[in-house]
Amino acid sequence: VLDGDERIHAWNNCLASLTGVDAASAIGNLLSGALAIETPTRLQMAIRAAVETGASSTLSHALHPALLPLPDRLGRPVLHNVTVTPIGDEGAYCLLHVVDITSTATREKVLRERQNARYDAVVDSAPDAILTLDADSVIQWINRAAERVFGLKSAEVIGKPLAAMLGVEDLSQTLRTLLQGVALTRPVEIVARHRAGHKIDLEVSASRWASQDRWFVTAILRDISARKIADRALRRLNETLENVVAERTADRDRMWLLSSDLMIVTRRDGVITATNPAANLQLDAAEDRLVGSNIRDLFLAEDRALWDGEVAALTETSGARRFELRVQTVDGKPRWIDWNAVSADDFIQAVGRDVTSEKEAEFALQSAEEALRQSQKMDAIGQLTGGIAHDFNNLLAGVIGAMEIVKRRLHTGRTEDLTRFTDAAIGSANRAAALTHRLLAFSRQQPLDPQPHDVNEIIVGMEDLLRRSVGEQIKVRTYLNPAIGLAATDGNQLENAILNLVINARDAMPDGGVIDIMTSSIMIDKRQAATMDGFEPGAYVSVSVKDTGTGMPPEVLAKAFDPFFTTKPIGKGTGLGLSMIYGFAKQSKGHARIDSEVGRGTTVSLYLPKTQASAAPPAWEMDQQAPRGKGETVLVIEDDPSVRMLITEVLHELGYAAIEVGDSRGALPILSSDARLDLIISDVGLPGMDGKKLAEIARQYRPDVRILFVTGYAEHAKVRGDFLGKDMDMITKPFTLDTLGFKVREMLS
Repeated sequence: VLDGDERIHAWNNCLASLTGVDAASAIGNLLSGALAIETPTRLQMAIRAAVETGASSTLSHALHPALLPLPDRLGRPVLHNVTVTPIGDEGAYCLLHVVDITSTATREKVLRERQNARYDAVVDSAPDAILTLDADSVIQWINRAAERVFGLKSAEVIGKPLAAMLGVEDLSQTLRTLLQGVALTRPVEIVARHRAGHKIDLEVSASRWASQDRWFVTAILRDISARKIADRALRRLNETLENVVAERTADRDRMWLLSSDLMIVTRRDGVITATNPAANLQLDAAEDRLVGSNIRDLFLAEDRALWDGEVAALTETSGARRFELRVQTVDGKPRWIDWNAVSADDFIQAVGRDVTSEKEAEFALQSAEEALRQSQKMDAIGQLTGGIAHDFNNLLAGVIGAMEIVKRRLHTGRTEDLTRFTDAAIGSANRAAALTHRLLAFSRQQPLDPQPHDVNEIIVGMEDLLRRSVGEQIKVRTYLNPAIGLAATDGNQLENAILNLVINARDAMPDGGVIDIMTSSIMIDKRQAATMDGFEPGAYVSVSVKDTGTGMPPEVLAKAFDPFFTTKPIGKGTGLGLSMIYGFAKQSKGHARIDSEVGRGTTVSLYLPKTQASAAPPAWEMDQQAPRGKGETVLVIEDDPSVRMLITEVLHELGYAAIEVGDSRGALPILSSDARLDLIISDVGLPGMDGKKLAEIARQYRPDVRILFVTGYAEHAKVRGDFLGKDMDMITKPFTLDTLGFKVREMLS
């Protein structure tokens, strides 16, 4: 028992035995005097706290192994704990309770050593370098990973400063702070050196702990060199990508600003969200006026449905689409724009190029080609004029002569055998009609109107025309295969092509020769088509025109189908004949080819696709008897008295009531009257008001009246489409009376 001055007031036998100082010698003396030691500071502080504040405390041997001199029999210190407890009134005294714990400490030591062995095994097998440092950053211990990371043995570094192992002159302030136990928000990264000299990137974390009044630090050093290399590579890649993106963005921005093409971004509903300067300039509108408006409003009304269709197609595909639409500018002139558009998210990005000039040039070229084609037809007809005049004289002689004989016989009352002369007159007239029909077909302008045609019949019908075109020095022969079937082609354009080929063949034989016209059937399979330039697999009808002329050398043959290529003198040829024939064949989904050899002549072949549809015979060739009428009333408007008389007479004979007038002026009072009218038969080319205008007025008075036009010009699909409305039809002069009767009954039914 001690007081606040550490003076001993009680001393038991156990303590006497442990210290070798009996109670009589100890009591009354100071603790330090009785034991001949300087009282340890920690024990002094515990005694003072017990006396002054009443606080109890225990001093453990683990932290204070030599509190008191307690040797065992062999002179070794006895491990002990000291408990200090205040006692007495107002805590004037304290009780020191000394406990021998040698056996307990031994057991703890064994357990601790086992635990340390396990700890060392775990730490030694760790992949990161682990070090134990003292308070001065001197290395106390390292694991095997540290030896590997730095290329050093533990014996070489233990007892040396950490800076020596790291290969640096001094530790950074951040690392010093970490080793002093200051908590940092993230691990410290340092650069060290391997024994071999290369740099090592390390990530350091540390924890501070105390043992036997000494402070130690356990540091974990993770080698992050590979990660740093990857980070640097990734950083360089990112910088490169950022530069590329920046460059491309700059290029895109420059293109957006400087491009002469229109660039427009719209939502899917057509609302414009952005336009480039070129779009603003070419559409003659400020950006703030365009943005927010609907792109559909820029297009011509008839083109807006095309835009809607393209937007729908873009929604269903990920690719770009190209199309042409016209935009309306403020000056009122439509501009052709060639658009390329893609769909991105909920937007349409469109780039447009003004191709108005190209379109105008294309239209001009088409007009020029059509004019040239028309000129070629007229040239061909001009070459036929002499022969045709001779033919017409012969035909007219047959008609006039036969009718004069009929007239004389009727005058004398001789009516027997008149049919022979009337048949002769009708035959001559029909041949004249056929010849006129072909001439009109050659001269008219029209687009291709492919229909099923018997090519053999077309050639047979042209034979007289072809022979007249080549003269008496050249013989024309035909070799027609009767089993070729029908071809899908424009019959009149085919006639024109054959006529031009025959004229070309004639020009290649200035001293005369032979022209053979041949037809055949050919089947091209996929394997053959692959070896035959320009052919698609399928069935074809071929038409070949062969001459015995001068032929063509290879260099001329290679250019024969080229536009404007000609071997004729200036003013004698345009060089468009064969190229236009080639174009006709390709537009008909067929092909054309030339075989020629100098001195052996030339063969030009057209290949036209076969069709299984049936061909309708010409109207004038129908010889069935016309059906009779049912008393319907027909108004006939025809300026030619003879034709008007014949039409009216036929209608009367077939059971119709006919009203006839010679012009539009005479027809108007009838149209505005209450007279019954079931059908109007009107010539197209009436004097004054033409037939089409008269029909429009007639429909104002009589909306349901049916109208049959009669024309002396060649009829074709385009004319019919442009001219005819509902309940209207057309018939071409000359026609047989039965043909007229069939057409009238058809319309009234």
